[in-house]
Amino acid sequence: MFVVLLEYTAPVSEIDAQLVDHYEWITRHYDAGDFIAAGHRQPRNGAVIIARAMPRGKLDAILATDPFALHKLVRHDVIEFQALRTIPELAAYADQLTTASEGAER
Repeated sequence: MFVVLLEYTAPVSEIDAQLVDHYEWITRHYDAGDFIAAGHRQPRNGAVIIARAMPRGKLDAILATDPFALHKLVRHDVIEFQALRTIPELAAYADQLTTASEGAER
């Protein structure tokens, strides 16, 4: 699973000009099952996206199509983590616990 931190690198007025396209992009990836949650950071200096587990290259390709990225308005910082425990509603997104030897084989 991934936490994607978006940091605005342009004035909020430029961000606002791309919001409709960005929201449509977010919606496409919710519909595709790529994203689990997203929203503005507080204070409003960026945003956060929670993405399901997928190959890192696929996530990078998705993020490259973000209208904010296409217009060079944000920087994406990606944090990958293994979701070993979740609330029941998110159980389908949990990673299976692997032993150290299994993890080394990957």
